[in-house]
Amino acid sequence: MLTGKADSENAKLTWHQTDRMMFQLIEQAWDLFCVFDIYGNLIYATQSFDRIVGFIPDSFEQVVEFIDSEYRMDVHKLFIKTLQTEDSIKLEFRAKRACENTIWLECTTLPIKDENGELVQISFALNDITLRKNQENRLISMAFHDPLTGLPNRRLFKEQMNQMLMQTKRTGRSLALLYLDIDDFKIINDTMGHDVGDAFLQEFAVRIQSCLRDIDIFARMGGDEFTILLPAVDYKEHVESIARRIICCMEQPWEVKGHTFRATVSMGITMYYPDSDGSTMMKQVDIALYDVKGKGRNNYQFFRFKEENGQE
Repeated sequence: MLTGKADSENAKLTWHQTDRMMFQLIEQAWDLFCVFDIYGNLIYATQSFDRIVGFIPDSFEQVVEFIDSEYRMDVHKLFIKTLQTEDSIKLEFRAKRACENTIWLECTTLPIKDENGELVQISFALNDITLRKNQENRLISMAFHDPLTGLPNRRLFKEQMNQMLMQTKRTGRSLALLYLDIDDFKIINDTMGHDVGDAFLQEFAVRIQSCLRDIDIFARMGGDEFTILLPAVDYKEHVESIARRIICCMEQPWEVKGHTFRATVSMGITMYYPDSDGSTMMKQVDIALYDVKGKGRNNYQFFRFKEENGQE
């Protein structure tokens, strides 16, 4: 920011001569409000800064300090753009409250001109929009995640798969797709009740997740069907070790809502090959899964390419 001490002092005098009713209006209209001269020197900040942020700033840099580092450059640009265009501009960003938790703020810049039409001050009018942002995030989460298990749903999975396929084509590293189906899940639902079935699915998601890496994608496609994407797996043996780990974790007895029982899972697996696409790979794992089901379940099967083109 530029500095202009004399101009800053004159601006402060002008501001503090403003009618007290204007101060009261400002305090009630916005959660936070501050005014800078065109050099970035702070002229005025409402007392609410102390309550919300934990201190009353005395400079532009102190205002920026409580803003999440991801958005600090955006706030600098906001000031400069308002200075250049002399237009009111809005920006949403995260910041830290006095109690260290996160707050979302909507900032509106208000350019202030003197009687000659010259820009002399820039105001930051800020409102707490944390509740709205949390509601938006919940709606987004509901649209892309399974409400029972919290896993990505079919819609999000398709997007993630397409992104991963593009990444795989760029890097040349292989990718594996697994399609999981819980054996005889309908019997669990019918004999023990849907509340037990739901609790079982939640525990199932936790168990399977413990077998995977942080970079792997695990999604619920609906009912008792799940998918797993394994990026950066260069050897079939790596995929087999994860498949065996999943089979092994399923062997442990299940204790759900007072019921003890055993459950197994069948898996169809396919590997990425040049020119593979999402729909083709989904078709391949479906065929492989059908093959497992026909051979007694509780196992995994890689897609055999001879089923499509007559060769292994």
